[in-house]
Amino acid sequence: MKNENKSLTSITRFLERLGGILLEPRKTFYDMMQKGMSVIEPLFLIIVFFGIQGALFGVFTVRLLYSFLDFLSQFAGTEPLRIFQGSFIIITITTTISWIIAALLIWIISAGIAHLSAKYIFKGLGSYSQLLKLYGYASIPSSLVILGIMLLNLNLFIFFGIFLILCLIAFFWIVVILLVAVERCYLIDPGQAFISSFIVPLVVYLTLSAIIWSIFSSLLSGGLFL
Repeated sequence: MKNENKSLTSITRFLERLGGILLEPRKTFYDMMQKGMSVIEPLFLIIVFFGIQGALFGVFTVRLLYSFLDFLSQFAGTEPLRIFQGSFIIITITTTISWIIAALLIWIISAGIAHLSAKYIFKGLGSYSQLLKLYGYASIPSSLVILGIMLLNLNLFIFFGIFLILCLIAFFWIVVILLVAVERCYLIDPGQAFISSFIVPLVVYLTLSAIIWSIFSSLLSGGLFL
């Protein structure tokens, strides 16, 4: 009986933290930092939320490909469609794993970039391990993206607009939570926290993307071998 009560209490506190992070992130993060945090919970949230997103996106991709191949079978026969049917599960598993790996990498790298900016540019007082834990909770608004992908799976044309709106809301909500996480963790002002949590990582990612694209384009054109 005591174990059951303890489990219920733990679940209740977990749900309270989730709601608090969505509605009162500043206060909730402060309380969590005072009591101490484990990396297990934010890691679990990232794996669950982005794993579900990846699985749903895989299903959505399969449905689109199936519709295309079904249309193509009118001209090329049913052989491509028959071969593709055996890849349904593989595609879904692949997108799920890829989504989780990408989310974990972005989590670790983004927290690292924000830490370097807040700690060494703005002279904040926090630590990377602490920020990493707080950053993991920014995945909570991505539940809206899950809802959007579910609606897309029901009907692409009817719910595409709603999907975009849900993604935009989730994006801005995540940015706010990241900002508050940096502000609370490093005790810097909101402007500095915004630069550290959003502007600097954005610049870094855009720069890396430009470099990768430049290298890829050079390889395709043979520019590296001239």
